[in-house]
Amino acid sequence: MGLEIKILGPWEITANGKPAVLAGERRVGVLTRLALSAGQPVPAEQLLAQVWGESMATTAGKQLHIVVSKLRGLLAPHQDDDIIATVSGGYQLNLPRERIDAHLFSHLTRRARAARAQGEIATADGLYHRALALWRGDALAGMTASWAQAESVRLEEERLAALEDHVDLRLEAGDHHAVVPVLTAHVEANPLRERPRAQLMLALYRASRTSEALDVYRETRRVVAEELGIEPGLTLRRLQQAVLRRDPALDLHATAPRATLTRPVTELPADVRAFTARAREIAWLNRTLIDTRSGLPTVAAVHGPGGVGKSALAVHAAHAVADRFADGVAYVDLRGATAGRQPLSPFEALGRLLRSLGLDGAAIPPTLDEAAARYRSLTSTRELLVVLDDALDAGQVRPLIPAGPACAVIITSRQIMASLDSTSHLRLTRLDHADATALFLRVADPDRVRDEPDAAQRIIQQCGGLPLALRISAARLAARPDRTLSRLADQLADPDHRLDALEHADLAVRDSIAVSLQHLQRERAGHDASHAFLMLGMLETPIHTTVGTSALIGWPEGRAEVALSHLLDAGLLECAGPGRYRMHDLIRLHAREQAIRQGTLRSTVSSQC
Repeated sequence: MGLEIKILGPWEITANGKPAVLAGERRVGVLTRLALSAGQPVPAEQLLAQVWGESMATTAGKQLHIVVSKLRGLLAPHQDDDIIATVSGGYQLNLPRERIDAHLFSHLTRRARAARAQGEIATADGLYHRALALWRGDALAGMTASWAQAESVRLEEERLAALEDHVDLRLEAGDHHAVVPVLTAHVEANPLRERPRAQLMLALYRASRTSEALDVYRETRRVVAEELGIEPGLTLRRLQQAVLRRDPALDLHATAPRATLTRPVTELPADVRAFTARAREIAWLNRTLIDTRSGLPTVAAVHGPGGVGKSALAVHAAHAVADRFADGVAYVDLRGATAGRQPLSPFEALGRLLRSLGLDGAAIPPTLDEAAARYRSLTSTRELLVVLDDALDAGQVRPLIPAGPACAVIITSRQIMASLDSTSHLRLTRLDHADATALFLRVADPDRVRDEPDAAQRIIQQCGGLPLALRISAARLAARPDRTLSRLADQLADPDHRLDALEHADLAVRDSIAVSLQHLQRERAGHDASHAFLMLGMLETPIHTTVGTSALIGWPEGRAEVALSHLLDAGLLECAGPGRYRMHDLIRLHAREQAIRQGTLRSTVSSQC
């Protein structure tokens, strides 16, 4: 990689991808001035006048020589050539121009314009994307010298021209829906530029938003009258008249290339190589995701307790159908049940999705409502699969549902998203013994399993069909090849130490259960459920009823039923038939631990509720 100088944003120099420290305003100024003219000589007088300015003393020439010497010492170890050469009357930076982002930007935009002129639309689009992505903020940000400010203005004008040229390309290709939010942000940031206002009017008109297109003209007329005391230019006035009479010349030509130029989103995590079983659930997801008969986005919500494999299923299914979505797959971890981390707010999640769809930070609206509207606009004509993993509740995901009827969504959560409209639901339960065995055989060392088949079965049994527990067990065995399966099986057989044995590195069944309980305890309506959870954990039986819970805690049956329903929603209980609830053994062990720790211990009740 060598040296790279970045001035399209805060000034930065890197060596082999790592930041290089360059202290001193004059050193930065001299190197920047040379970088802007890389490969060409810069007279010493010009460097002195621009970098030293009015403070130039009689020793300034000597100071310049010292600065150049220091720069050579810093840069020479990373560049074979004479990095700063002394030439007649000045100095020259011998660094390939593509190593300086401002020159690379100009090079890419020239290539993009040439490709567009030759009809190579996709190539031009890709080049514009690469060029505009080089910008990290205002050019030469933080440099206050007048020459630097002038260069910043020049470079910013180049950026705006490239952005607008790219928009023209996208409008020609029928990408008018997607450019509306980009142009809206551009117009807000540059209110006196008429070209993007004309582009926005055309994009809105082609998106069947004629009244909004005319609103843009009225706002333009107001702004230029107040700021400049003039009327809008001829181009805008003619465009307004064409919109009013619905001039067919404004329509996208039938022979225009109707390509979606935005590159497909590819954010999906890697598939789980050891994914096992779940054939029925995968088939259900496949059918659901490709069903477009409703004319609405397809939403498939997978819910179930922590550690049951919801995320693995969603990612596996998304990989299987990804090629059906021309605009790719967007993925967001909503952190609804991640130990030690706060769930993403809807606005944070929208920001991530909007950036995935090509908006930079400046183009993302500042409020949730505006961001949601822009997201709906961007996705209205897309064929996009969105994976919303580990959702907290329906309120978190509702603004994240795309608008396009060709879009689809997979949601995973611990509670059912019952209040989401037009959503298909799948409850994921623990693996049966055969599937649990198959998973363990895939993730554990087959030779060790073959040597101790009985111990392997004991481990599988104690994991209770929970994929997370099975994976942790296999990971512990892999980490200690000197230990037998029997030793782990004995640890898991001890109820007082089973959860301790189901921890490895950053994985822990105890943490997975605790997150659900913590969320419950933060809710006012969850206080009863939290107390009931601790009390039920003291029972040896896994099955509970409303009547039994009422008798155990001394509550009216209605209050007990509400508490049990909250535990069911949180994934801490499973439905075991009408009026009956089941608590997984591993969840019961955690409930018992917490009850003892919090002093909730009562005499053990051995009879079934």
